[in-house]
Amino acid sequence: MANPRLLTENELRAAAYFAVGVTSEGSIAGRDVAYRLSFAGNVRAGGRMEPVANSGYSFGTLQIDLGQHPDVARDLLEDYQTWAATQPDREALELAPDRYAATLESLQRTGREMRATNATDIDRSSINRFLASDDGRTFVHGLDTQHVDRVTATDTVVGNRDSALERLQRTDLYRNATGDEQAELAGMFMKLQNQAGHGRWPGLLDRVEAGALTSPAEVKAGIDAFLPNQRNGNPDYLESGADNTLRGISVLNALRGADAANPLSTAWANLSANPLIGPVAAHQPNATNPNLGFEYDTVRSLFLTPEQSRRFISALDEGASLAEGSPARQAGGSRQAGFYVSGNDFVHWNRSGQGQALIGGQWRSIHAENLTRVRNADGTVELTINEDEHRSTLLRVDPRAPALRAEASAQTETRQTVEVDAHRVVAGAAPFDNRHLNDILATVLAGDDAATRRAMGEFARSAEGVAFAQRGADLIASRQAEEQTARHQTSEQGGFERG
Repeated sequence: MANPRLLTENELRAAAYFAVGVTSEGSIAGRDVAYRLSFAGNVRAGGRMEPVANSGYSFGTLQIDLGQHPDVARDLLEDYQTWAATQPDREALELAPDRYAATLESLQRTGREMRATNATDIDRSSINRFLASDDGRTFVHGLDTQHVDRVTATDTVVGNRDSALERLQRTDLYRNATGDEQAELAGMFMKLQNQAGHGRWPGLLDRVEAGALTSPAEVKAGIDAFLPNQRNGNPDYLESGADNTLRGISVLNALRGADAANPLSTAWANLSANPLIGPVAAHQPNATNPNLGFEYDTVRSLFLTPEQSRRFISALDEGASLAEGSPARQAGGSRQAGFYVSGNDFVHWNRSGQGQALIGGQWRSIHAENLTRVRNADGTVELTINEDEHRSTLLRVDPRAPALRAEASAQTETRQTVEVDAHRVVAGAAPFDNRHLNDILATVLAGDDAATRRAMGEFARSAEGVAFAQRGADLIASRQAEEQTARHQTSEQGGFERG
C-alpha cells in the first residue's frame, strides 16, 4: 500500500543522495564505486586508454567527471598531497612538482584528449588509497553534498533559476500525490536534471503543468520516449537512468513505510533526520546515538542491491525468516550480498563483504570472510562466525518459525479461490509449471499484499528463484554499466557544478 505521508525536505535530500546517488550513479552491480578513481572505457596492454566518447576519470557518489571539471581534479590532488604528508610512507606517496604536474594533466584530460594523445593510464593505487581513507571520503562527501544541494535547491521566487524539483513541487501532480509517488516523481526529475542539465526536464515539466502527464507512470513513459532504445534493444541512457533511480526510490519508500517494530525503521528515522551526515561523521562518537555508524552503513548498503533489500525490509517488517546469499566467494572470486533475518535479528553484508549484524538488540560490524553458512538437515540455516580462531553461531534462521508480528502477516495464507472480473480463479489450477509462481499469481489476484510478499519470499529462496534472481542481477548490472557509460558520453550537457 502506498504511503500517504508526504515527503519531507530531508527525505527529498535522502532521495537525491541515496537513490540518484548510491543506487543509480555511485554503484555498479551492487558494488560501491564512490570512493575510488574510475574510468569509463577500456585500458589495453601497456596502459593505453580507450575512453568511451568524451569520458575521463571520475569518482563520487554522484559521479564527477574530472575531464569536464578540471578544478575538481586540482582540488583532489591538493587534498591528496595534504593527506600523503601525514602518512608513515609519505616519501613514496607525496608527488614531487614534476610528477604532480604530470598527474594533474592526466586527471584533467577529457576522453577526446586521451584519444588524441594516445594517453596511458596513471597508477591509481595511491589516489584510491586516499579516497578510501577518512580524509578522502570526507573530501568526496563535501562534493556530494554540493551536488545534492544543487538538485534539491528551492526558493520562493518563481523563475529564479528554478531547479527541476522546485518546479515539480508547484504542480498539481506532485501536490496531490502520495508520499511514495512524490518520491518517484522527485527521483526521476532530479536524475534527469543531473544527466542532461536543462536539456530535457523543462519540456517534460511543461507537459506535467499542462495536465498531459498525470501520474508517475506517465512521467516515466515520457522519459522513455525521449530517445530510441539501443541497437541491441536495451534501454537508452535516460530510460535506464530513470529505471535505476526508481530502484533506489523503492528502497527509500520501503524504509519510509517500515513497521515501527522493524529495527530498520529506527535506523531510517535516525539517518533521514540528517541524510547528508556522510560516512565519516556518522562514525564519530555520538552520545545521543552511539549506533549511528552501524545504521548509516546498513542503510547505505541497502541502496546497492534494491531488489534483495526490499525483501529484507519486508521480512523485518513481519519479524519473519529470510536467508539469502552465501558468504563464500563464487567462481571467479566474486561475492554475493547476504540478507539473513530471524525475528528482529539480522545479518547483512554487501558484495564487498562488509556488513553489520543486529543480534539481541546489539549492533556489531562483520565481514563475510569470517562467516560460514551451514544448511542443516532440519531445514534451518546457520551463519557461524570465526573470531580469534573460535567459531560460534551468529544467527540461526528457521523458515518454519512463526512471524513475530501477527498483524503484519495475518493474511499470509494463500486464498484457495479469488474472484476477478466475475470469473473464479482457482489457485490450484496451476497456470504455471512452478508452484511458487502459482502462489504469487493467486495472492496478486486476491489483492493480498502480505501474502504476495510471503509467496515472493518463498520463491526467492527456492533454487529456481535464486537462478532467476542471478539472471536479473546480471541484466541490471549490464544496464547500469551502460547507463553510466552513456552518462559519461553526455557529461558536457549537465552534471556537477561548483558553488
